[in-house]
Amino acid sequence: MRGFLIALTFLTRIPLPGPEDVTAEEFTRSYRYYPLVGLVIGLFLWLVAKSLTHVFPPLAIGALLLVVELILTGGIHLDGYMDSMDGLLSARSPERILEIMKDSRVGAHASMALVGLLLLKFSLFASLTATQFSILLVMPMLSRWVFQIGVIGFPYARAQGLGKGFHEATTWIPFLLTGGIVCGISFYLVGLAGPISFGISILFITLLAFRISALLGGLTGDLYGAMIELSELVCLLAAYPFLK
Repeated sequence: MRGFLIALTFLTRIPLPGPEDVTAEEFTRSYRYYPLVGLVIGLFLWLVAKSLTHVFPPLAIGALLLVVELILTGGIHLDGYMDSMDGLLSARSPERILEIMKDSRVGAHASMALVGLLLLKFSLFASLTATQFSILLVMPMLSRWVFQIGVIGFPYARAQGLGKGFHEATTWIPFLLTGGIVCGISFYLVGLAGPISFGISILFITLLAFRISALLGGLTGDLYGAMIELSELVCLLAAYPFLK
């Protein structure tokens, strides 16, 4: 329970009293609860969609879902996504890309990438019907599991950083066991769309991590956040044609 609270207070802005005297080991090992935190986020999104679907038109529902998710997470992963896009889209040397990603200033590439991501996610949210809202439970849960492929399977590109602790603490066995649970829940909630989005998300993150790691010599904490954001979008895109 303590590990779950550590993960929940780190990944969300839900006003809960955080555990005291959290050690570095406890903090990094809380990654095992990330999919469960995603399910909590998804539950909030599902409740918003279900309760307001007969009150507002689809476009308003899509915008509200986007805003609610941003409020719940505090945009924690969008920050990493924007930093990553600023670097990766700059077409510079690997060393310069890492420098740009570390710069807190927002560049043109980050702005364009953010608009594209949010526009696609909003469009998909607004396109969901009342019978398809269960994908809102799957999307954040799956994304906070699948990004761990990059954490476990690829080296860390910096000598130090917040993400380095996760890279050193994450192991395959808990990841694979959790993956079986995530896949099962996804199938239960959305049928065939669940395993399909599960498999495509795995393939996407693996290929993305391989390509970036080959370029930079590893991944970073910002890239972990970017993978969560991108895998949410991939999950929606992959599942949508199969939702009933």
